[in-house]
Formats: sequence, C-alpha cells, structure tokens
Amino acid sequence: MNENTKLILAVAVTAIICITGTYVAVGGSDGDDSSGTTLSVAGSTTVFPLMGLYQESYEKYTNVTLEVTGNGSGAGANAVINGTADIGMLSRDLKQAEIDAGLKSTIIAKDGVAVIVGSGAGVTDLTLEQIAKIFSGDITNWSDVGGTAGTIAVTVRDAESGTRDCFDTVMKAAYSSYAIPDSANEVGGSGAMVATVNGNATAIGYVSLGYLGQLTSGSAVKVEGVDATPANVLNESYQIQRNLILATMGDPSGAVQNFFNWILGPQGQQIAAKKDFVPVGSVTV
Repeated sequence: MNENTKLILAVAVTAIICITGTYVAVGGSDGDDSSGTTLSVAGSTTVFPLMGLYQESYEKYTNVTLEVTGNGSGAGANAVINGTADIGMLSRDLKQAEIDAGLKSTIIAKDGVAVIVGSGAGVTDLTLEQIAKIFSGDITNWSDVGGTAGTIAVTVRDAESGTRDCFDTVMKAAYSSYAIPDSANEVGGSGAMVATVNGNATAIGYVSLGYLGQLTSGSAVKVEGVDATPANVLNESYQIQRNLILATMGDPSGAVQNFFNWILGPQGQQIAAKKDFVPVGSVTV
C-alpha cells in the first residue's frame, strides 16, 4: 500500500469517527441500539407542548418515534402503572401511592404557576393569603383586594391536574381554611384556563409560566410583590413553583434512558428554557 492510499484511508476513518461522534452527541448516548423504537408518552398538559418540541427535535436525529398524549398528570402516572405508556409526564412530584406502585421520577425542569386575572380585575399584586381566600370563596369582590368593583369569577383546574396539585399545596400552607367551593368553574386543561381568563374580565385562574404568552386580555399578577418569571423561580423568590418530571416504571433504561440523557443535555435544556421553564441541567436563565 503506497503512502497516498494510506493517507486516503486515514482521512476516511477519521471522517467516519467524527460523523458517528456527532450523531451520538445529538441523538442520545453511546451504544444507542433503539433503532425503530416507539415510545408512548402521556400525561400533563403543562409538559405536553414542551414534549411536542422534544418530539420534533429528537425524531430528526434518531430512529425513535414518540407518541405523545396530553391528558393530565394523574392520567400519565396511571398509564405507566397500567403499562399503556412508557413515560408519564407530570407537573408535580410523585404521590406516595405512585411510588409504592413502582414509579420512578426524573426531574427535567422547574416551573412556576402564575396567578392570572381578567382585564377588569384592577389588581397587579396579591398576597398568598388573599389568593387563597379568593379561591376559597371568602373574598368574592375585586374591590375587597383593592381592585375594580366586580364579582370574582374563580376558575380552577380538574382534580387530576398537576398544576392544581401544586397550587392547592401552596394555598393550604398560606391559609388553613383553604378549600375550593363547588361553585368554582373547573376546566380540563391549561389552554382552557387561558381561554377562560382571556374571555372573562373578572376571572381569576392559574397557569404554567409556559402559557403566559397566550394571554391576550388577561395578565399575570405579582405574588407577594414578586413577578412570575423563570429567574424568580430559579432564585426561589417566587413561591408557587413545582418540578416537572417524567415518570417510568422502575429506573429508566435503554431507549428511554437515552431520551432522558438528551433532554437533560444542552439541547433539551435549551428547548425547556425557550418555553419559559427553568432548566435543571447544563443551561441557566
């Protein structure tokens, strides 16, 4: 073999190694043998839009197909327990019963729950106790908290919602008599919550930070003088916050673990930050 042939072969081998290394860095972890794999993902409507972006990006660089359904955190946990989903999306931590059933959680980002009000509320800042009393029905008029006179229209999420679980937990700590009355309007998703507040000038509700961009007439209020922003979630000055998790039956492995590694890497965490969630990996806000 002459010197020119050796040089050509060396260049070709180097190119193959570089291409392979690039695929591993973008698509998953070394040794990914998940070609043709389909992963079923179900759960939180808060995580659902973020998972859609993950799906779009991840499927470009791997042979993994993601089938994603947004039907609530509780439904996502149950789907994994029942074996109808590989991954559950939850906008809350696992409950003890879910842990006892064998679920394990991987935190992929943090999130704040913003309190949103209709255009006629006339308030820009509320205390935790005021919010808890409003949702309990103990404060019923915006004028009682310095706003424009008008009956407050309370809107809450359904019982399966991780967003509601987070919100209720913080409210119970702020006001011992906190309880949602039967008269409260209940909606089944984050998009429906935003639409309700946009369409009702005296409404109040709550939603993930990632949905604030959909507000057209309503707005987010400060809580205890602090804006609901990713930076304030990160520094913990904004108090209504929670973990976003992906749940699996037992520890993740194989194609699922490769996918989680990608989510927690630079590309996945940058996508989370663009959706106004707070990264927990190699990206900061």
